[in-house]
Amino acid sequence: MPSKPELAIAGFYDGIYLFYGAANSLLTFGLDRRWRALAAAIAARGVPAKARVLDACCGTGDFSLALKKALGPGAEIAGADLSAAMLSSAREKNAGMKFVLAEAKELPFPDGSFDLVTISFATRNLNIDKQRLLAALREFRRVLKPGGLFLNLETTRPENPALWFLMRTYVRSVIGLLNLLSPKSRASYSFLKHTMLNFYSAREFSALLAEAGFSGPSYKTLCPGAVAVHTARC
Repeated sequence: MPSKPELAIAGFYDGIYLFYGAANSLLTFGLDRRWRALAAAIAARGVPAKARVLDACCGTGDFSLALKKALGPGAEIAGADLSAAMLSSAREKNAGMKFVLAEAKELPFPDGSFDLVTISFATRNLNIDKQRLLAALREFRRVLKPGGLFLNLETTRPENPALWFLMRTYVRSVIGLLNLLSPKSRASYSFLKHTMLNFYSAREFSALLAEAGFSGPSYKTLCPGAVAVHTARC
């Protein structure tokens, strides 16, 4: 069963699901769509044509849709998330795709179910502490077939000090604006700011994937340097 912290996070997203896409576009100048398309293309090159895919912590289904476009009609894609409200939006965008209510550390699938497991802009929400994050990563590995691909698209802490300063300043400013525009959602957007600014660097997250049991972790930093695509094998 999900713990209180996980349920609280789901509650945050239940409160902002209608504005989540717009907030992402505002934060990224619309680059989030390009990042998802690039990550989905990377995923498509690493799995069979008729891959079975799980989009974990799928939220409103934006990355599920990008995967569907990149992988083509032969792929079988499912999504999982702990927020019922976010899933309702995902189902509207992805008619016919299977979505299940599930917590990342307790996925309702047998071992070795998928050729590909992905997560997009949600890993930071699992980072309540290192052990909980490792537990989720190990669960993703459990449901992958031997040799299956894990792909993570997430904000990252830039190694360049100047870029890191600009990122912190920008995120704080935009979240401050969102809080002014939607005072009732202040707690949710403040949580979003905290998770973005307290996540790992790309190198640190690659090391965490290895600690979780994945093999060959690697990453590609996307322009302008505050987002990374990580891949690893089961």
